[in-house]
Amino acid sequence: MGAGAGLFRFHRAVISRDRRGPLLTLARGGLRLAALGYGLGVRARNGLYRLGLRRPRRAEVPVISVGNITAGGTGKTPFVAWLARLLVIRKMRPVILSRGYGRHEGLGVDDENLMLERLAGHTPVVVDPDRARGAEKAVRDHGADVLILDDGFQHRRIARDLDVVLIDAVWPFGAGHLLPRGLLREPLKELRRAGLFLITRADLVAAAPLDRIRKRLHELGRGVPIACCRTVPGGLRPLGTDGAGALEPEALKDGRWAAFCGIGNPEGFRLTLRKAGCDLEFLSVFSDHERYSRRQVELLLRQAAEAGCDRVVTTEKDAVKVERLLRGRPTPPIYALQTGLDITEGSDALAAAILQAVAKGP
Repeated sequence: MGAGAGLFRFHRAVISRDRRGPLLTLARGGLRLAALGYGLGVRARNGLYRLGLRRPRRAEVPVISVGNITAGGTGKTPFVAWLARLLVIRKMRPVILSRGYGRHEGLGVDDENLMLERLAGHTPVVVDPDRARGAEKAVRDHGADVLILDDGFQHRRIARDLDVVLIDAVWPFGAGHLLPRGLLREPLKELRRAGLFLITRADLVAAAPLDRIRKRLHELGRGVPIACCRTVPGGLRPLGTDGAGALEPEALKDGRWAAFCGIGNPEGFRLTLRKAGCDLEFLSVFSDHERYSRRQVELLLRQAAEAGCDRVVTTEKDAVKVERLLRGRPTPPIYALQTGLDITEGSDALAAAILQAVAKGP
């Protein structure tokens, strides 16, 4: 495990309410001070928009923003792909606007956007940190008639016709503190800007905590509709091959599996595997957007072999980086878990909000 992964795990221990110890207490004090400065900047910026001193720019076509209020994985990328496919079915020409946060210059790969392109089929992805400029390019070069703003809740320079905010049921409110003391990007009261809440991984928590999440969201965003979804394993794609040897998700129930991931919510990945019937020998956790090296991959495979594992599983987001480091098919074989979304609650409200947004026009 590299220094980045170690720091990631230590930060999670610091912000966890269940961990105790003098070192963690000291770290929490330091991070609380840092969070005060971060919070001042966030509140000042939001205040400028609230007072009208900054104004969002209107794109030429309707904009649907998909975002979250916490740092880390909430299942945003699979939902963006799901939304793009839905709009295509509706005979529209969506284009996804991305800032390209996951780009790894050394490998020449952008994990989030390669995953998006794999999941969203033929929907174009325009990568530009300046999302207003990206919107112009999407309309000019791709003929977009609707834009999907990926990770757009905090990007307020572009006006949007719908703000979909994803809330992860496994870790819904970022430990209750702003970054870096917790995982909140903004104070929770800013959720009043949302147009719809989508609770992801709703099947991975019990009914009582899910009801508490709903109740809290009703308090924060009065009248904002709430939908829920679950992550559905769709298959296991082998790395280092031309696609031959793919497995059905039921294969997770058989044999001895190891796993690794470098995502914002590793616990969500672990629980998804467990719900699919996978009894892991171990899960190696790396930092979000981990920049894997060939040596790291070789070490992972050696550890899996020593643990008697038949196979290794990772996320699609990690796979797009790892497979470029492989020399042929690895031993034990590595599989990328392909997933989809199933809307389990509030599908009518979700569809109505989307259709209303695209009908508004620029």
